[in-house]
Amino acid sequence: MKWKNHISQVAAKANRSLGFIKRNLRGCTEDIKNMAYKSLVRPSMEYCAAVWDPYTADQIYQLEAVQRRAARFVKNIYDRRSSVTDMMTDLEWPLLSTRRKISRLSQFQKAYEGHLAIPVQTLLHPVTRSTRNNHSKAFIPPQPSKDTYKFSFLPRAVSEWNSLPESTIAITDPTAFKA
Repeated sequence: MKWKNHISQVAAKANRSLGFIKRNLRGCTEDIKNMAYKSLVRPSMEYCAAVWDPYTADQIYQLEAVQRRAARFVKNIYDRRSSVTDMMTDLEWPLLSTRRKISRLSQFQKAYEGHLAIPVQTLLHPVTRSTRNNHSKAFIPPQPSKDTYKFSFLPRAVSEWNSLPESTIAITDPTAFKA
């Protein structure tokens, strides 16, 4: 319940910031509106998102709805028949859930490579037997019994890490990995 309330607060703050931008940048160009959204609204929805990442459909929808409203504002297209997905594609805005996944995997990769003080090798057990479904740096996923841990950073990151191809896992530079 605590996290659900937190997600609502994050979405409410982002909506307030978007409202401020809408009121003050109404007549500006698409580029300025885009920059304002990326500078003022999106960071508030992504701050520490690798840790508090929402996992229920309604929580994800709450955050994605803010971005969809922002896309309509930036493109200045409010027709109900127009596709917001096409607007977001044109603006080159990936879904926030995709950005959170990339952030989570980047954090895990940094921890794996020793760039963060998270002792991944001591917290997790490597897969001892190689199968065609995993790579050489795969870990046994934790088996949590509670949803609060099941959808937390470490279990989600491990399952996503294990699904990456060997060529991606072989990248040791954090910037190159994120790209």
